[in-house]
Amino acid sequence: MNLSVARTPPQVLAVLDDAAAGVTLLELSSALARAMQREWSVVYVESTRSLLAATLPFAQVLANAGSGWLPLRAEDVERGYRAQAARLREMAARLALRNAVSWSMRVMRGSLSQTAFELCNESDLLLLAGSAPVFQPGVVRGGRRRLLVKVVDDGSEAAQRALPIAAQLVQAVGGALEVVRIPATDPATSVDSMARLLQADLLVLPRRPGDPVALALLRGPVLLVS
Repeated sequence: MNLSVARTPPQVLAVLDDAAAGVTLLELSSALARAMQREWSVVYVESTRSLLAATLPFAQVLANAGSGWLPLRAEDVERGYRAQAARLREMAARLALRNAVSWSMRVMRGSLSQTAFELCNESDLLLLAGSAPVFQPGVVRGGRRRLLVKVVDDGSEAAQRALPIAAQLVQAVGGALEVVRIPATDPATSVDSMARLLQADLLVLPRRPGDPVALALLRGPVLLVS
């Protein structure tokens, strides 16, 4: 008897916790999915810290300009989560149609770094959001320039995979690629050190054994390649 085992199709996994800050990540991850002919999976993380803050008796929110401060309630946070998720679905659907990629979206609860750490085994290409400007291909602050992608080459097997993947993404979005070679024995190869040293529109890193604390220190967006 022949037994067939269902396999998860290769995907590009994008993890984010904010719709506004995630515009860059959605643009890049959908473009990468198109370039590599993969499925595109978006994960929206609802922050447990925000819900915890809403339980504090002194937590307040400014509802709108001209109004006073009001108590912050858990239902207010939940309402905000639903609005963020709806906005993300709308943006993702528009990008998926434009890039002609198959896509899905799911909602998880926790912290961004912890969730990304837990999802690392689901894909060899994981994009993590962070504090980055809105991605506008070829146009920044009224002037034209190319998207800058920096990829770290530490001589590892993952780095050898990351180099052509970064080049493929750069070609897809019309950007510029810069390779930064850092020996694996160099102290600067710690994830947080590289993230502080390398300023780029996208930082491509070979994935190393790490933990959520290290992921939390990354400035995004970041593409982790295993």
